[in-house]
This record gives sequence, C-alpha cells and structure tokens, in this order.
Amino acid sequence: MTRKHPKSGQPRERTIQPCNFRSAGRLSNESARALKTLHESLARNLMNSLDVYLGTALEVKLTSLEQMSMEDYRAGLRQNGYVLPCALAPASHTMLLELDPPLLYTMIDLLLGGAGTSVEEHREFTEIDEAILQGVAALIAQQVERAWQPIGVSVTPGSTVRPNMVHKLFPPTEKVLLVRFEVGLAGMTGFLHVAFPASIGGHLVRNIKADPSSARGPVRYFPRLPLEERILDCKFTLAGGLPEVRVPVRELAALAVGAVFRLGAPVDSAGRLFLENKDFYEAAPVRSGKKKAIELIAPLPAADWTQRD
Repeated sequence: MTRKHPKSGQPRERTIQPCNFRSAGRLSNESARALKTLHESLARNLMNSLDVYLGTALEVKLTSLEQMSMEDYRAGLRQNGYVLPCALAPASHTMLLELDPPLLYTMIDLLLGGAGTSVEEHREFTEIDEAILQGVAALIAQQVERAWQPIGVSVTPGSTVRPNMVHKLFPPTEKVLLVRFEVGLAGMTGFLHVAFPASIGGHLVRNIKADPSSARGPVRYFPRLPLEERILDCKFTLAGGLPEVRVPVRELAALAVGAVFRLGAPVDSAGRLFLENKDFYEAAPVRSGKKKAIELIAPLPAADWTQRD
C-alpha cells in the first residue's frame, strides 16, 4: 500500500511490521537506565556483604535487566536450581531469588568450612542445604530491601520451591523483570537471578524520577552484619568449680547421701571459671539476689589455660 507525499506528490512507502503483543508495555530506555543504576548499586552492596558472610573474596556484577512474560522466565529455569520466593509487603507481591547449582553448592561448601573448590553439582538439594543457605537468602533479601528503599517494601524470604512449581506463584501471562548478576567466587562463576513483577519495576522508576538522589550510591547506611549477630548468639558451656584435687579411694568408697565430703582445699583458695572445659579465670562463688553467681578475681595467664576432660 502506498501514500503520496503531500508536497512532492510522489508515493511514499508505508512500513508495516507484525505486532508482537508480548512486547507491549516494554520498559523505555530511560526507565531501563534508572533501574540499571539502582541494581548496579545493589550488586556492589551484595559483593561487600557476601564477602564478609562467606569469608572469602568474590565479585558481583550486573549483567542484564530484561522484561519478559512469566511463561518465558519459567522456560529458562534450571530444573536443579535453587528458587526461593520472597514476600513483598505491603505490595502483596512475590519476588523470586534463583541461584544456579555451581554457585549454590560452592556457597554451601564455604559455609561448612570448606574451600569451595570441590563441590558436587549434581546431587539432590536437601533440607540441610536449605537451612545452611537461609543466612545467604536473608542477606540478599536485606540488600534488595535497602536498594528498593524508594518504594518502602519489606522483603521476607520463604521456603524453596521446585522450578516446576513456580507457575503457582505467578500467572503465566504476567510480565516480570529479570535482573541477572554474575558472581565470581572461589575460582568459579555462577549466576544470581532476581525476578519480580514488572509493576514493581514501574513503581521503582516513578519514585526514582520523583527523587533522583534515591538511585545514587553509594549507600551511606551500613547495618550490623548478620555474621556478627550470629556469632554473638552462639552458646558456650560455662561452669565454676575448684581446681583439681586428689582424694584417696577409701574416701570415695565411703560416699553416701547426706555425707559431707571434705575436699581438702583451703576456704580462702580461689576457684576457677571454666569456659568450654578450659580454666580462664580465678573465681569465687557469690550470691546475686536469689541466684548463684561467680565473681571473677583475676584472669589466668594463657599458658595456664588447661583443657579439662
């Protein structure tokens, strides 16, 4: 079909292209740039946080940001990958975190004290693996929540799902944004994917445009690290008692309920505070209100720390 140009009178060809309804509502270049800048900052924060949590140097960089249908996203999922839904409140939406197997099992090996260099990529993912990765998932969710501060959402990790069950979380026709991060760790490279409804991306862009400074890094607020919190919550065995004394077998043989057993230690001699069965302090028993307590008198030299059986 042709149309004449109004001035020259010459016919002008019309360009007709097939319509792809899946491409409707695509991100504009401006919106894509705003989201890219935001998630580049997220990549830097993830690198710093995971470095401390895993105890080894790593690199995290944004490789792509793409809008697609949920059906297309599901088709690209690895069947043995790690897929974790995260609830977004108060938006009542769901975000998905996905780790591919090489990265998944390298992180598990590092968290178990290994070097992360010899991992089994083809074994079945277990409940123990999921428990080990809970800290990693919580850390990633925390950093996403910080990056998305302009829209004020909280990100709460749930339980892992198999890739073939993702269709229960999103309608197949829903548009999602897929953010891909490349992670270099322990001599290998793996991928972290973050997928969320395109409507959340639109909301982010509108808030970034309203307050451009919210998309600029670096982030000035650094919360307490999860690793430190976990260490402070660890529990150790603590006990108080006398230094080692030796008694004759005949006195031990005479032990009976109600008997007073003489230990042979002077009343004014200091006792000990034992931490994980090692002597660390000279101490004495005292009372604190209605509770028994131990008063620390003096630290023992490191050379005197002895392991008690």
